[in-house]
Amino acid sequence: MFEHLLSLIQILFHKVMKKKRLCPHRCEHGWRKKWLIMKLYMLFMFVFSFTLVANTHAQQEKVNLDLKNVSIKVLFGEIQKQTALSFVFNTEQTQGLERVSVKAKDESVESVLKRVLANTGLTYRFEGDIIVIREQLMNMNQQEEKKEITITGRVTDEKKEPIPGATILLKGTSLGTATNVDGSYKLTIPEMKDCILVFSFVGMQTQEVKYVGKDTVHVVMVAQLETLDDVVVTGIFKKSKESYTGAVRVVTDKELKEFKGRNLITTLANIDPAFNMIANNDLGSNPNSLPQVQIRGAASLPNIGELQDNSSAELNTPLIILDGFETTLQRMMDLDENEVSSITILKDGSATALYGTKAANGVIVITTREPEPGKLKFYYKGELNIETPDLSDYHVLNSRDKLRVEELSGYYHTTTLGPEYEIQFKEYYNAVLAQVEKGVNTDWLSIPLRTGVGHRHNMRIEGGDASFRYSLSLQYNLTEGVMRDSKRENFNGEINLQYKHQKLIFNNRLSIGLNGAENSPYGAFSDYVKLNPYWSPYDEDGKIRRYFEPYNWGYWANSSGVDSEKGVPNPLYNATLKTYDKSNYTNITNNFSIEWRPMEALTFQGKVGISWQMNESDVFKPSTHSDFVSYTGDDIARKGSYKYGNGKDLKYEASFMVNFRKLFAEKHLVYAGLNAELDETTGRSYAFGVEGFSDESLDFLSMALQYEKDGKPSGSESKSRRVGLVGNVNYSYDNRYYIDFNVRTDGSSQFGSSKRFAPFYSVGLGWNIHNENFFLDNPYVNRLKLRASYGMSGSQQFSSYQAMETYSYYTGDRYNIWMGAYQMALGNKNLEWQTTDKYNIGVEGEFFNSRVSVTMDVYLEKTSSLLSSLELPYSNGFDSYTENIGAVENKGFELAASLWLLRDTERRVMWSVTGNLSYNKDKITKLSDAMKAANEKLAKNGGSNPNRILREGDSQNVIYAVPSLGIDPSSGEEIFLKKNGEVTKLWDSADRVNCGISEPKYRGNLSTMVRYKDLTFNMSFGYRWGGQLYNQTLIDRVENADKRYNVDERVFNDRWQKPGDKTFFKGINVTTTSNYSSRFVQDETSFWCQNMNLTYELRDQKWMRCLGVSVINATIGTGELFYWSTIKRERGISYPFSRQYTMSLSVMF
Repeated sequence: MFEHLLSLIQILFHKVMKKKRLCPHRCEHGWRKKWLIMKLYMLFMFVFSFTLVANTHAQQEKVNLDLKNVSIKVLFGEIQKQTALSFVFNTEQTQGLERVSVKAKDESVESVLKRVLANTGLTYRFEGDIIVIREQLMNMNQQEEKKEITITGRVTDEKKEPIPGATILLKGTSLGTATNVDGSYKLTIPEMKDCILVFSFVGMQTQEVKYVGKDTVHVVMVAQLETLDDVVVTGIFKKSKESYTGAVRVVTDKELKEFKGRNLITTLANIDPAFNMIANNDLGSNPNSLPQVQIRGAASLPNIGELQDNSSAELNTPLIILDGFETTLQRMMDLDENEVSSITILKDGSATALYGTKAANGVIVITTREPEPGKLKFYYKGELNIETPDLSDYHVLNSRDKLRVEELSGYYHTTTLGPEYEIQFKEYYNAVLAQVEKGVNTDWLSIPLRTGVGHRHNMRIEGGDASFRYSLSLQYNLTEGVMRDSKRENFNGEINLQYKHQKLIFNNRLSIGLNGAENSPYGAFSDYVKLNPYWSPYDEDGKIRRYFEPYNWGYWANSSGVDSEKGVPNPLYNATLKTYDKSNYTNITNNFSIEWRPMEALTFQGKVGISWQMNESDVFKPSTHSDFVSYTGDDIARKGSYKYGNGKDLKYEASFMVNFRKLFAEKHLVYAGLNAELDETTGRSYAFGVEGFSDESLDFLSMALQYEKDGKPSGSESKSRRVGLVGNVNYSYDNRYYIDFNVRTDGSSQFGSSKRFAPFYSVGLGWNIHNENFFLDNPYVNRLKLRASYGMSGSQQFSSYQAMETYSYYTGDRYNIWMGAYQMALGNKNLEWQTTDKYNIGVEGEFFNSRVSVTMDVYLEKTSSLLSSLELPYSNGFDSYTENIGAVENKGFELAASLWLLRDTERRVMWSVTGNLSYNKDKITKLSDAMKAANEKLAKNGGSNPNRILREGDSQNVIYAVPSLGIDPSSGEEIFLKKNGEVTKLWDSADRVNCGISEPKYRGNLSTMVRYKDLTFNMSFGYRWGGQLYNQTLIDRVENADKRYNVDERVFNDRWQKPGDKTFFKGINVTTTSNYSSRFVQDETSFWCQNMNLTYELRDQKWMRCLGVSVINATIGTGELFYWSTIKRERGISYPFSRQYTMSLSVMF
């Protein structure tokens, strides 16, 4: 080891003496050279002393032994158990030795080895914590007769990072050595024919290198085949993908970079279409909106009070596990994908049954990066993100066309109000015409928008050795939305420490997440889309108008939000005020685990985690805001509002796990695991609104005059506990046949006292056909696997107290000092788990030298005992209570295929194409009577857009509308078809029928990757077809549009004008409002660009080594570059969609 250090110092001195040639700009002062030499010398002395102390310490390690008639190998193993030392030796050299008996009490390892190895022909050498056993050196005469050769070199990984502690042995002998911290080694061996060196390291493939006469042998070690691609990380147990029977999708860190989206959720949706991120046309690309996601459809139904809002979205949100502990969708969205090493999506019953009561909606298991051993490494990645508004689907009128629409609609003429108003309307028309003639044509769509410029930074420090590893990572991400002043800021920090002592591994991960979100003070984008282009936002002095001109009271009569005296308010004026809508949260999580492996086949692990999060929101509008335009009289003092919300959540988790894995008789592989866990979650939140602010500079809560009208503080608190015990047994025979069985028992405080515990189980079968004898020599099929599974899982994403009798205090009334209470809801002690039975059949195959790979799954999922409301007689004092009534069904298939068109690894030229296809069909098979009654009541509502209703036998996503036969060419009126087949011109909500399903039948993606040497190009596209959408733009912005505001340009097109016209829309001057009908339900087929990126990577260049840089990676890319659909509608109503452009640079030191 000393010679390695001496060689290192010699190299450093050699570089210093040639400093003028390598770095001429630093050679101006001779004293710098001397000072550097002195520092190097001091460094050498320090390292030399440290190494000497380390070796001395290792030699003096004490052991207690009492062994009788054992082999040398057993002795070495016993010493390893009692110390931190490791042995390197050739088993062939020790097999012929006699068995030994050793007795030692507090004796040094060196002393024991001297006694035992005496007269055996073997000797030992300490290399730090490694003891190398080798043949004893020959005497001087023998050495002179036999020549020796010295081989030096460096051992690195695929990233050109050094591998310290790698073992190098001369094959067939005990001669060997180990690499130092720099990955360098020096080995002296006797000269012989067919000299082969064996390089090995934990986690790397062992390599044999033949010595061909060169004194320098450098080796690049490759990771073992069982990488993340070949391992399924379930969050509880880690299993081999080869023997796994469940339906899973393992996403690697490489794929996360190739399919990168605006956040981790979008990226995952780009990769696997089964992970369905439901598009929200209202919120568009708002960086502060949390998307709704599902895996294999919706397994839960909303309750009666949740039918018309988004509060039911979380019912179908999958369980998210981060490094073994549960986390939220919000935290997942704010994670930096650079810190993620893999994501596993668990889909079927065999996979999700491990999580029992929480896994009905599927499970997402996120594993972050572990510290990598080796010398200190510093990683930095900087990224510039640019977002531009995508307004390609907006087509509004210009000033002249807009005025023409108003004329055709008859807005400037009256036959009922008298000549006085006729004159006023004519004057108003002339004033507007003057604006048009003056060239006023305001592009209102661009005014609240911008090009958002955000940036992301990731810094990581890591290192360590076999005993102690560490990493520190910091990430900052600023996302600027395309609406002015809207943004989202994230700061994440993590410290990960791992310590290994003999058979124990300690791990502690502390993470802190800070998030700040601000919504645009410019309001909703739709407020600007409707503004007339002949209105100017500024007055003659260049100041923002508070109200638009010209204005006529009679023209704008009966319009909401309009000041009868001053006119239509300018939403742009609100942005100049001191107004804000912001929120933030702080999340602190600490996870600790300890693992003990007393033997190779047995592992014990305990985990404890605690997570705390605080949320806060503030919304302030000053008294001059346009929201208070209509406040008059006594309400004037109420102008100005402040809404404040605060919440805190605390969660404890603990688990204990035992794993056993052993191969018997070379064919029987048995895996068994047992995991016990418990957790407690508490939450508390409150909110209140105040009003009456006399000055916009006084935005402090206590400066308000009062609580909001008819309002008071509100809040909630919850506490739930859960315990679970899960066992897993997996057996495989000869790597051909597999059976996997899971059983789990869960108990939760959220259910009735008689039904708090429930069993969940699964069974899976697998068959590796490619390992059968009749398939071994098949030249076309490299891998073929069949698997089938059944499993049961549950859901508990409901109120903590839904099964209990709940009470509330009479806070508004009391007698003397006593406060009364009343019962709010009935309890149900028999309320039990909602369960989902999942059936899955899958096939996996690789063909033609693994150039073609195909995976297909067919599934059926039946959810029963859905929680729903049950009607009660009024004599009970309550009209309903919660019961297990309801069932849904999801069935479908998933198909993934990839093809290598080019795969020339020597020339480093590659081209691959990948495709994914997903199909899902859902059906409601049972509803409670109360739910049926509530839905039929909702079905009677009218309006321009159909509300959501649920009916047995149909999908949850059905669009129920009145069937339309189109516009009557003779009269321009709409014709409807009643349920009894009668044709009518009268719209009736009772005639609503199933007109389509708002979810597509098929969704998927196509991607391609082209690589030439260090240059890589990736491109992916998404598609969906087979579904329908209700085109809201056609009815709200064309047919029913308030033409006093700006409208879609299609208001001119395809309008009925005279008898005989066959058109889609009614006449332009028809004032009757159209209700929802099948006329606006359209078939959807969409195709869009998910992302494109070009990456160039540099490694191991001379100039990089001079700077201490090992890897440089530069990437440019774009996301959501275009979107094409058969449905032409305005996309992004309240917040527009955007296109993204990114540039990033990462450097590894």
